[in-house]
Amino acid sequence: MTTRFQIIALSSLDPFGDDRRDEPKLLYPDALKSAQALKAQGKAFRAYTDGEVTEEQRKAFRELGAVE
Repeated sequence: MTTRFQIIALSSLDPFGDDRRDEPKLLYPDALKSAQALKAQGKAFRAYTDGEVTEEQRKAFRELGAVE
């Protein structure tokens, strides 16, 4: 099964990014683009996965500033 990612922007209404119900599950390239867009907007975000994540993928999100 291919790993899917959810990139969740943190907000004052959901500061921990717990509400993921309506968020799309993306493949890595699309998730990375989404994270890059949020970083460009100066927004904090969290990356969730539903499968195995490589260290390279984890590092890419950390370098973009993903909140762990």
